[in-house]
Amino acid sequence: MSERDQQPAGVPARETAGETASTTKPTAASKPNPALTELSDAQVAELVTSLGGKPFQARQVSHWIWKHGVTDFDQMSNVPARLRTALAENHKVHSSTVHKADLAADGTEKLLMKLHDDDTVECVIIPDGDRTTLCISTQVGCPVGCVFCASGMFGVRRNLSSGEIIEQVLVARARLHDDRRLTNIVVMGMGEPMLNLDGLLPALQRIHDADGINFGARRITVSTSGYPKQMAKFAEADPSYNLAISLHAADDELRKELVPTATATVAEIVEAAHDYFGQKNREVTFEVVLLAGKNDRRIDANKMIQVLRDVPCTVNLIPWNPVAEIVDKHGLGRPTEARVDAFADSLRDAGINVTVRRQRGADRSAACGQLRLQTLESPGA
Repeated sequence: MSERDQQPAGVPARETAGETASTTKPTAASKPNPALTELSDAQVAELVTSLGGKPFQARQVSHWIWKHGVTDFDQMSNVPARLRTALAENHKVHSSTVHKADLAADGTEKLLMKLHDDDTVECVIIPDGDRTTLCISTQVGCPVGCVFCASGMFGVRRNLSSGEIIEQVLVARARLHDDRRLTNIVVMGMGEPMLNLDGLLPALQRIHDADGINFGARRITVSTSGYPKQMAKFAEADPSYNLAISLHAADDELRKELVPTATATVAEIVEAAHDYFGQKNREVTFEVVLLAGKNDRRIDANKMIQVLRDVPCTVNLIPWNPVAEIVDKHGLGRPTEARVDAFADSLRDAGINVTVRRQRGADRSAACGQLRLQTLESPGA
């Protein structure tokens, strides 16, 4: 029996990193009447004038979407009622809605977004002191299949459109209270960003543009599991964004065990990081999810030192957030704080910059993809 034949009822069939996005369902942008978040300013102007509106009214419509974050045409109070009605007949402002929200005791809020085709993706609002970070997704599911990650347990369904990516930012911004504002955006949610550059790069441009959300490029970080050719294309983007690479292990054998679909070697990934620094003059962050007894040992730290000693970078250590289904399947565990601190100290002693990500939202499905996984397993949730 094939893997597809073994899929539980109601759970999407697994796609892998070797399969192209063209085999998956179309994105929201391919619909006959896409949401306005999918359209460029020129397309909004063309739409508005085709309905009898004026160019300045098209600018008003765009201003309501990007600056005020409205989700309904009736909220656009200075746009003529006739034009609002005409727009609403065949279009929506957003194509996605909040399906479920989980708020943790520490203020972390995980949102499950329902898309136009009833697929779902996650984004997470993470308050921490004066900072508020938003983690957003780029695909429905993930093709990479890291053994410790809930996002890839059922593979990838499709790429997100640029509008679906942008809407996560707009929705999150609207949910902030008490004078909080987004200070950072990390593209570290569901999916492999480098395998959806066609959706991601226009979305980031709109998020950054002064006439869009007007969010600084230096406060946006994109994370990849390591695709050197796509990373080179990403390096051509203007403006320059921060790049993080999920390394997890410094030797190819162990990394292949943790990231089964990996095709690039550690050496190739590190070379791509060097190239990015040379082109953008920005240090790359290497992310390492630490797993008890798997990649948190002194020998693992020593191998990482050998590989990264001369690379302008920061290593972000991430103690694993356990997911019951993965613990049962792979027997993985969260490392002790002592092991994490020892690993960090070894790298620091070798002159490598190190940060340690502390657990957030632990009481509310903290791991990436976990909220969606629960919904897939219990469709009525």
